[in-house]
Amino acid sequence: MASPLKTPFGFNPAAPLAPAAPVGPAATSPAEAPSGLLDQARAAFAKVHRFREDLNLPNPGTYEGVNREVKHTFLTNHVFDGARCDITKVLTPNFQVTHSFAMGSAAAPSSYNFGTAFIGQQSFLSGNLDTDGNVQARSNYAWSAHNVSKAQAQFSNTPGHSMLQLEQDYNGKDFNLNVKAVNPSPIEGTGIFIGSYLQSVAQNFALGAEAVYQRPTPGQEETVWSYVAKYTGRDYVATAQYQGFGALQASYYLRYSDKVDFATEVQILTAGGRRDAVATVGGKFEFRRSTFRGQVDTTGKVSAVLEEKIVPGFSFLISGEMDHGKGQSRFGVGMMWEV
Repeated sequence: MASPLKTPFGFNPAAPLAPAAPVGPAATSPAEAPSGLLDQARAAFAKVHRFREDLNLPNPGTYEGVNREVKHTFLTNHVFDGARCDITKVLTPNFQVTHSFAMGSAAAPSSYNFGTAFIGQQSFLSGNLDTDGNVQARSNYAWSAHNVSKAQAQFSNTPGHSMLQLEQDYNGKDFNLNVKAVNPSPIEGTGIFIGSYLQSVAQNFALGAEAVYQRPTPGQEETVWSYVAKYTGRDYVATAQYQGFGALQASYYLRYSDKVDFATEVQILTAGGRRDAVATVGGKFEFRRSTFRGQVDTTGKVSAVLEEKIVPGFSFLISGEMDHGKGQSRFGVGMMWEV
């Protein structure tokens, strides 16, 4: 047998050459390459998911709660007139009942309200019944730490005041998605349907949008869009919101210290040729045994509420409001007792 032909370079040109090894990253085999539209969509989604994980953005909260700090500082849900008394009895660690009395109010007749509340690990149930026969019920159920279903109902003897609201809230790592249905009618296709989405785009900045679709009758419908921007600093929160019917709202909240909060809000309405604007400034001060809230706006309305904690479980309330623009004032006293 003849010996292989060798050249000064040490190879035989007559012998077949072995295939060259690939240079650089390993080539993707046909089995590993995305095949089909569905696989390509999954691969794109995986890339976006990895990119969002690398950003490590915080959860921005809910669209409805972008002004939560401002609302807790203002007196919207705290000022009252006449006399009121709330007595809460804690029966078990998960169940309590409340008796509420109100009288002497210029805006509403005297009334009594009986309420119950159950707080579980995954669920929350509450109900209220007043002397006019109005019944309110509310329930929340947490399917997981991110997914919560809510339902709220009101039954009233007054025509048009009964209401049913169904809500689904999903909290992602860096976003919040919420859908609501108010008085939905599957047969007629009527009701009010609301969908909102709030997304963190930076560590301190979030953008969101909300759509409100109203269909009170089968032949009438309307859709209104709203947009919001939220910036969260170390001790402050600034928001701006635009609603499709021509309303612009901007707010600023400052956590001055552990016991002092300030908030301001500007509302501008330009719908229907109107040019109305209202600015409001409020503050909350917490002392060792009391809490004081004060508020003033550009319409000439000045409000204040003082809550004095006499003993643990018992508080005395004083509320006052003067409307210099209308020349009206109201005053109220109250008690809150937990036994």
